[in-house]
Amino acid sequence: MIHKKIKNIVLFVMVVVCVYLSSYVWLQLPDFISSADTEDNVPDDIIVADIWEVVRPIKNIIKYKENYTVIYTDKFDMWGKTVHIINDAFQNYDKSSVTESAAFPKEYLKFDFSTNIPSEIFTGHMQLENAEINKAVKNIKNVIVDLENTKSLYFYDGINTVKIEGDNIDTSELLDIIKNFDFESETKYSFDQKIGDETVQVPVPLEVSAMNPVFVQSELDVFDTYRINEIAKDYFKNNYDYVRKSVEVSGNLVYTYRTEKVLKINEEGLLDFYDAVFDPNSVTDQYESFAAAVNFTEEFLGFPKDVYLSNLESIQHEGNYGYRYTFSYKILERPILFSKVRENTALQIDVVGNKVVSYKRFIRNIDDSQMDKMNNTQILPAVEVISRNLDTGESVTAEGTVSEIKPIKIEMIKDINNIYLGYFDLARISKEQMLRVVWVIETNNKRYIFNATTGALIEEW
Repeated sequence: MIHKKIKNIVLFVMVVVCVYLSSYVWLQLPDFISSADTEDNVPDDIIVADIWEVVRPIKNIIKYKENYTVIYTDKFDMWGKTVHIINDAFQNYDKSSVTESAAFPKEYLKFDFSTNIPSEIFTGHMQLENAEINKAVKNIKNVIVDLENTKSLYFYDGINTVKIEGDNIDTSELLDIIKNFDFESETKYSFDQKIGDETVQVPVPLEVSAMNPVFVQSELDVFDTYRINEIAKDYFKNNYDYVRKSVEVSGNLVYTYRTEKVLKINEEGLLDFYDAVFDPNSVTDQYESFAAAVNFTEEFLGFPKDVYLSNLESIQHEGNYGYRYTFSYKILERPILFSKVRENTALQIDVVGNKVVSYKRFIRNIDDSQMDKMNNTQILPAVEVISRNLDTGESVTAEGTVSEIKPIKIEMIKDINNIYLGYFDLARISKEQMLRVVWVIETNNKRYIFNATTGALIEEW
């Protein structure tokens, strides 16, 4: 009897041990024990990156005494210093110190964002819970430092200007930088420029030379299989062993996990992935959603140099509301513009809840091996480019031939609100990896891209 009991106990222990050991073989399914999505212990609403490296102005505009210029670099970290001032202003926010629809200061340092930034991204990252701030300053298109009053800050949303004033605000360090700023080495601008009988309402840059062309190479090379595989491993993490890899006829590399995640890298260097797994009941505010996008990018390939948030919008994804964040970047201190023919962007991230569900990345860096082919060349002045493309209303020339249709009407001159040099990426031919210098002319509802050396219209949006 005792012998039988001992035998049963031994058998039971053996069965338990077998089940335990076999679990390592049969139960090591993807996501069974630990999910790749929970490997990091960082809360979703805490940004691990320096947010102000991506939420930053595309340009800084300085008007001081008789000087005026626009700069696309920030070698004195004026934006970083201003962030601390904004934090002080918001920390000690008092409605009595706020003036709505304030008059614009005469002398200023203006930080100009590419798009309206919701103020809750600022207050969320600063961990401020004062709803009155987000109510008074809903969006931020410009942050303006009054160079005649170091105890105030202005916020412009594209329509209204809000002024916050108080002893806790101190912009004197910024004023000292501007006082010692070398304006002579910066771009000069002309005011009240006449074209025909119309006057351009914004300052016109007087640049006559620029680096052109600029040879670039895609950040990702589809033929560099080792690096591409490492990127795929970094994305799929513990699930990589269960990923199916395929090569399309076009040469695109495709990594597929079940029907849930797809990572594709095409021959031009465009990385694109889609993740179908998300919690439809997960609801986040704008800051938490943005934090998810920034954290993911920082940990997956990182942000390119000189990147900035260029657009954000609400989206619907499979019936669920979320946000789309678009980032762009600068090369040689100039913004890059992508051809709308291919609808490429530098970095586009869709977030639903706190989950990144779509991610597109197309980064091109300067090709150092071709630096000797890049020269500072003469370009046409901006006013001449506009004049060459001005529709005078005469459809027949003096010789009796039909004239070319011009894109700019004479009545549009007064509506021009921005003129600047940029680099244009056609992104049409993978082997032609070069950027062309362009004049960008913006009106209230349209953008025109002109070749800066020939004056020819390239695209209009």
